[in-house]
Amino acid sequence: MRLLSERLCCNWIVYLLVIGLLMLDAKQGISSQNITTSSEHPLISALPDRSRLDTLIVFYSETLGGSREALSGASLMIFNDGYMLVFRPAYMRLAGIYETYLDAATLDQLWHNLTDEKILAFDPMLIQNKIQAIKQPQPTLFSTVDSISDAPTTQIEIYPNRYQASTLFEQGDWRAKKNIAWYTLRWVAERYPDIAEIHYLLFVQQQLAALMERADLKKIG
Repeated sequence: MRLLSERLCCNWIVYLLVIGLLMLDAKQGISSQNITTSSEHPLISALPDRSRLDTLIVFYSETLGGSREALSGASLMIFNDGYMLVFRPAYMRLAGIYETYLDAATLDQLWHNLTDEKILAFDPMLIQNKIQAIKQPQPTLFSTVDSISDAPTTQIEIYPNRYQASTLFEQGDWRAKKNIAWYTLRWVAERYPDIAEIHYLLFVQQQLAALMERADLKKIG
């Protein structure tokens, strides 16, 4: 009788964990069309001239999730002349605001990647449908839960008509922008290796993150 009770208890624990993972799947890739560079953001405050925001071509940030849901991570802004600002919050190593200029070749390559169709046509609902359609064994439950307990939300905001206009967006509208927000991006990419859009988004995120580690960054605040 005791053995039966223990088995029933274990089955309930596994069931609840699986339900939790399914609910997490439903949460992946929630994209916001209202991501905006708030006037209170430290990077905007660091701008000597707010009119420069009209030349912003990409804004990128990471917000920590899980138990530290409200904790903002590092962020960057890149402008159409190659000027780049990086912000690292106080809890991070080398905290502060930094600046540098990207050379034309680096900026062109970055822009080519940012305006790829897999980014500008990124459709979170379509990705959700692909995720739901994939039937694959669940990873080890406890390691999966641990791996996503403090995962970030990746936010990317692109202005496709402010550098080299893209045919995927209405020409001439300098205010047109593409917003993407995705929770646990790396975890989803590892779990769903056949979804090309997710892997390309991770590629772009990694490229932006690498720019924040450049050796020529100069601290200004």
